[in-house]
Amino acid sequence: MVKAVKDVATDLGGDTKQTESELLMKLLNPETSPTSATNLMDIMKGMRIDRETKTAEKSRAEQVRSILQTAKSRISKEGPQPERRMKRLPQHIQQKKEIVVQKIDLFGGEALNIFTNKSELTEVTQTKTWQRLYERDLKLAVTHPPSNYFQQLMLWTEQEKLWKFPIDNEQGLDEEKKVDFSKHVFLEEHLEPWCPAKGPLRHFMELVCVGLSKNAYLTVDAKIEHILWYKDYFESKKKLLKDTGAILAEREAPKAVQ
Repeated sequence: MVKAVKDVATDLGGDTKQTESELLMKLLNPETSPTSATNLMDIMKGMRIDRETKTAEKSRAEQVRSILQTAKSRISKEGPQPERRMKRLPQHIQQKKEIVVQKIDLFGGEALNIFTNKSELTEVTQTKTWQRLYERDLKLAVTHPPSNYFQQLMLWTEQEKLWKFPIDNEQGLDEEKKVDFSKHVFLEEHLEPWCPAKGPLRHFMELVCVGLSKNAYLTVDAKIEHILWYKDYFESKKKLLKDTGAILAEREAPKAVQ
């Protein structure tokens, strides 16, 4: 209650403490304080309540009408505006120049007499590559896509995309058929005489031979080429291998006793 009285006193303004005390006395002793009631009534008489009057919002149609009316009134005040005239282009720009086409006779001039002897003119020999490309273009121009599955199989067989019948697991390996399988497996014979009989270098090259013997995708010539590449490499590093002990140094022959 006290808080409400304080709020009312602050809203009324003036001497807030006196107003607060008078309101409390009125609330606590309503019959014994007639003077406070009169004072309170006097205070309340001077109060006014301000109420905001909201103007009715105009509709969009009314806003458009008002804008049109203001525009018409402004035009009527200013008067009619003079018409704008387009500037004409100069006469020499408007007229298009006629394009004169002059014919040139390529064969009517004087000849240079460079290719006079027709017997010396020989046909240029056509290279095989250009001939193959020309034939390929002709074939592509005439060839139509396969109309059924059998024609598609025939086309794939010509392009070597399918196995030929009867099925051969070594199709395309005609050269390898002439080589015995032992040439693929036993490759230690190619280590003689350059590879030492003992030591880490011998052990390494034996592992290389085992790996090459299990490789089914290399030919015999390719495997031998790998071994010879290691031979050339170790020959170039022979001094370093001797210093590290990978190759045992050859003992010098004993001198003859005189």
